[in-house]
Amino acid sequence: MNIKLFHEAIHLLQGELSPETGIILDLKEEDVLPMADLLVRYDLSSDRQSRLLSIYIAIKLALLRHSSCEGSGEYLTRQVLDGDYLYSFYVQLCLQWEEYELLSHLAPIIKQIQIKAIEGTPEEERLLKGWELFLQLENTHSRASQAI
Repeated sequence: MNIKLFHEAIHLLQGELSPETGIILDLKEEDVLPMADLLVRYDLSSDRQSRLLSIYIAIKLALLRHSSCEGSGEYLTRQVLDGDYLYSFYVQLCLQWEEYELLSHLAPIIKQIQIKAIEGTPEEERLLKGWELFLQLENTHSRASQAI
């Protein structure tokens, strides 16, 4: 099930990415499966699961591109530009799919991850923890709304 979700999210993301970017979605399944496992634990439609996982993949790829910004020349330029594009792309996806609360929740977490990376203490696990907190809060709000 989770591998199927991974492939659906990749397919969705490829459909949304402009082909002119030349960005290759080269994440391994094992890099994304913890997030897929997290999503299936919540009562979300399959479309929303795919969308959320697509957003996660865009962020994860942006983090990876920026973390491998070493060297110089064309390769370095490409890594920086791809990472920057993917960060703005996740924002675009959140807005397009009306995931406003997710966007506000993730923005400070991603900034903290970026700062820690610059300081030399990467904390990418913070991303998954941030998503988990968001889903828990959303689930709690949803149940509270249903009780009213």
